[in-house]
Amino acid sequence: MFLKALISIILTPIVFVFNLSKPEIYTAPISTTSPIVNEKSTTTKPVVKKEKTTTTQKNIPKIKTVAKTELKSTTTKPVITPSQVENEPIPDFAIINTNARKTIVNIFCTTKYGELSPISGTGVIINSDGLILTNAHIAQYFLLKDFREKGYLNCVARTGSPAYPKYNLELVYISQNWVKANKGLLKDQNPKGTGEDDFAFLKITGMIDSSNLPTLSYIEPNTNENIRVSEPVLLASYPAGFLGGISIIQDLSLTSAVTNIQDVFTFKKDTIDVISVGGTVVSQKGSSGGLVVDKNTSLIGIITTSSDGNTTSSRGLNAITLAYINRTMESEMNMNLKKFLSIDHIVFAKNFETSKRIELTKLITDELLRQ
Repeated sequence: MFLKALISIILTPIVFVFNLSKPEIYTAPISTTSPIVNEKSTTTKPVVKKEKTTTTQKNIPKIKTVAKTELKSTTTKPVITPSQVENEPIPDFAIINTNARKTIVNIFCTTKYGELSPISGTGVIINSDGLILTNAHIAQYFLLKDFREKGYLNCVARTGSPAYPKYNLELVYISQNWVKANKGLLKDQNPKGTGEDDFAFLKITGMIDSSNLPTLSYIEPNTNENIRVSEPVLLASYPAGFLGGISIIQDLSLTSAVTNIQDVFTFKKDTIDVISVGGTVVSQKGSSGGLVVDKNTSLIGIITTSSDGNTTSSRGLNAITLAYINRTMESEMNMNLKKFLSIDHIVFAKNFETSKRIELTKLITDELLRQ
């Protein structure tokens, strides 16, 4: 079985499409008094169809070959017996939801003079120092901060419902492999990809109002590969698919939902690199970088790609796993996620700025300026 994972990216609001069974939906503001919800898991598995991908824009270099956009269903998929499911306690996703939502930020970028519409995506805080994990296709905009002139583009982190500006941000690291493979992505009106190498790290550097940083809530990353088909998970993000530019500025709400893992996939080996997650109202543009949380309130994946569809119910949502990100970091950065979490990210960001950022920025801007 094959799955083609798609990314819908535009330079107007970054909207990332992502399926609708009948999950429990949370759309209220963050609260410590959420009702108790007992979500029953389902063993029904949808048929994953092969998607056809095309682009109508001319003179755009191919981002991925057909071979690279196919994800093989992994052979490491665990077998779950009915007795295993029946004997497991039902997770309290109301509590999981309350805790997880405190760690989510809306990554919001604007340009000088309002030349472009607001750019919106999602990220998740993964340590107490304010390190944020998100997608490379969101973080690439940080490379364009001085595109036309100094301070041309400004990105901040917003929190709450509706989202309100709170933190200043800086780029710590963006996957170099992703940028090199997708340097022309911003010119494509209908870009495609698998989610391979699609990760980046940002850091909260201070409060927008110059007050002292509060104690930051964060979620523990889980890089273990014990992910099971049909297990319930929580999705949370800042979807913006049904909002216009002004509404994204004023009325963007944090949304979360409980659904089930439908399938697992691999890029190259018998590893769980991508999980297909049951669709919800989170399946909208803007949800890229949103979190996938397991029953232990640990982060097991971030939303990356989806198939095409006119409605949320027709869009297949996919997320790259923290296990995959961890393996990719070891090969690309020579350190795993645990090691990376322990280093001084301010120093690391400065070194990345001087050693790699200029090169990566040039790759993208050269493509943008090419006729």
